[in-house]
Amino acid sequence: MSDILQNLMKAIGERNESKIIENLKVLLSQTDVILTNVDLVKDLLKFDNNTEIIKLSTEVIAETARTESNRKVCTDDKLINSLTDLLEDKDPDVILNSVRALGNICYENEEACNIIHKIGINKILDILKDDKTKNEDVNSILITKTSGLLFNLLNMHEGLIRSSLSNGLMEIVEDILKKYSEKLEKHETLLIFQISILNTVEHYLDEQHIPFKQQLCKVLIDIFKQSRTPEICVSCLEIFHGQSEQDEIKVLLAKEGICELLFERIEEYRHQVNDEDSRSVLKMACDFMVMILCGDDCMNLLYNNGQGKVYKNMITWLNSEDNDLLSTGILAIGNFARKESHCIEMANDGISQKLINILKKYNTSTNLEDVKIQHALLSTLKNLVIPQKNKSKILKEGLLEVIYPMIKIDQYLVVFKLLGTLRIVIDGQESAALDLISRKDLIERLVYWCYNSDHLGIRGEVPRLLSWLIKQCHSFIPFKLLLENPDSIKCIVEMISSNHAVMQNEAFYALTLLYLGCSSQNTDENNKEYSDLVSLNKILINADIGKNLNFVLTKYGDKMDTCTIENILTLLEQICKSTDVIDHLKNTELQTPLPKLYKNPNIGKVDKLDHIKSLVCN
Repeated sequence: MSDILQNLMKAIGERNESKIIENLKVLLSQTDVILTNVDLVKDLLKFDNNTEIIKLSTEVIAETARTESNRKVCTDDKLINSLTDLLEDKDPDVILNSVRALGNICYENEEACNIIHKIGINKILDILKDDKTKNEDVNSILITKTSGLLFNLLNMHEGLIRSSLSNGLMEIVEDILKKYSEKLEKHETLLIFQISILNTVEHYLDEQHIPFKQQLCKVLIDIFKQSRTPEICVSCLEIFHGQSEQDEIKVLLAKEGICELLFERIEEYRHQVNDEDSRSVLKMACDFMVMILCGDDCMNLLYNNGQGKVYKNMITWLNSEDNDLLSTGILAIGNFARKESHCIEMANDGISQKLINILKKYNTSTNLEDVKIQHALLSTLKNLVIPQKNKSKILKEGLLEVIYPMIKIDQYLVVFKLLGTLRIVIDGQESAALDLISRKDLIERLVYWCYNSDHLGIRGEVPRLLSWLIKQCHSFIPFKLLLENPDSIKCIVEMISSNHAVMQNEAFYALTLLYLGCSSQNTDENNKEYSDLVSLNKILINADIGKNLNFVLTKYGDKMDTCTIENILTLLEQICKSTDVIDHLKNTELQTPLPKLYKNPNIGKVDKLDHIKSLVCN
């Protein structure tokens, strides 16, 4: 090998072009060429008047740069610059060999990619742009190699991604995909490169303020429908997944039947899912279908009055033994259940009963693999019990009996959904609310979750559920149980300081009912009710109700709506019947923010406020 290189160097020194050509041909016949000096190949490219030498030289560079050691030798500013200039040569073989040479030099080579970034990527993009006017059969090899080069570059260098996008990359990709997808099998490698390029750059589109056009999406959809090649299908799916946050793309994908096609493909290949990679693709496809249904237009379109193919397909997955397909079916049903009429139809069709029966299998599981299914079931059942018509029906189907054992589960994602489901289902359901608020273990569990969880959603949901139970049970009898667990009342008091008016009002209303319940009989000191009232006053003071009222009035007093003003004044009117509470309110300086209510345009009559002010401010 050294002899060949020595002969070549000698011919270059003598400028013997015929000998150079002869030696280059010999060199190309070898498979183990090891370059030790980049000057040899740089000198070869100086013979720019001899097309044959340039053609053979670029081919030698392309072939030798396939090995890592030669790639390092060829990582040279001047050489890469010369090869880039040759991309504008008139000879198509020189261009092709230069593209191949650059592609092999830059493969997983950050230093070489940095050099290209300095030089600029326009000459590479120009080859792809110019393809628009070229014959498909003649130019496809060059476009395939150039696409491979570009993919390697973009995969290694963010700066090249940005410069490519600013120089019209998206239009270039769209044109090439349109042209070559007409003969998909013939140009499969080219399409894989182009779709992979698109998959690489699509995360940068928002940053560069470049839209992902519907027309491009349609081209990808057509390719996805035609192809069974894993690389193409997975890359298309990844792009669809990334762009489906756009409502117009989401609707287009729904209208084009992508969810139906994915269902068919999953059913066809799911028995071949036997490793981590194939499972990952299955999960992505499932997540994508659920995501599409997050859009209202898509949800209505694919539900189609209960006759939609996707809706019916998802129901079949409720019987699946594959956890990913089962959870997808449940979550999809949950998304279809974002409309009241759908919920009522589903409950009448037995979907809620089916979900409850599934939950029976999972309601005591502490297996981490089952958390997704538990979460999905509770999310979907929560949606289904929102319509008033459904509540009693689903309760009769055994909802409470099935979900109640889940209070022992410590997975906070599950707990959060459990609390929300319980709160929604008891609305207007007196017997269910009375049943729950009378259960000591539930009250204790709620208090535990409120004060031992880092999950903000749970800490917000616990006092809401307690407040709803107080309101919906229509009985003062269970209040004794709350008094025995003071922190159950404390967490409602703390909800007064919420930044959400709905939660503030729930706290005001529940605490007022508690006070009325504890003082409803009489005020004889020897009477049990009086004792309960004393206990409640102590709990309210220990829970620092004055501090919480001070906070909410200071922050929102001059902008509360009429309902909130009425509720806070009604609560104050009740608790101010206790001199101990009045002293506490004075000590927490409630008299300072209270007058802000006078400035509120929603105050209405001020008689009640005047009375409270006279008690607190004197």
